Amino acid sequence: MKRRNLLKERGQDLAEYALILPIFLLVVMSIFDMGRAVYSYSALQNSVREGARYGIIHPDDITGIENVVRQKAVGLDIRGLNIFTSYPSDETIQIRATFRFQIITPIIGALFGSNEVTLKGQATMHIET
Repeated sequence: MKRRNLLKERGQDLAEYALILPIFLLVVMSIFDMGRAVYSYSALQNSVREGARYGIIHPDDITGIENVVRQKAVGLDIRGLNIFTSYPSDETIQIRATFRFQIITPIIGALFGSNEVTLKGQATMHIET
């Protein structure tokens, strides 16, 4: 009798694992996606800030500003990076960039309506004279 109860409990454990495992994997993959998104946003913000720092010294060098932003975007696919430079006033420079972030968890992508999310970064600084 003990042997039969032990086998039933093992079968019950297997069924519980089968029900919980997909949920657990979804949570783990979502955590990885969130970590990647936070890193990408941080790298984007840093690259835009560094581009603005270059721009306050060389405000007329638009190509140089864009190159600095691309160089400082460590770990990002620069093909998905769009950079915009503007001068809101004579004394300031504003660098904006967008990055297309790819979500790898399918269910999370379905919640956003797409597997792609646009991250935005912006920095505004006073031009050195």
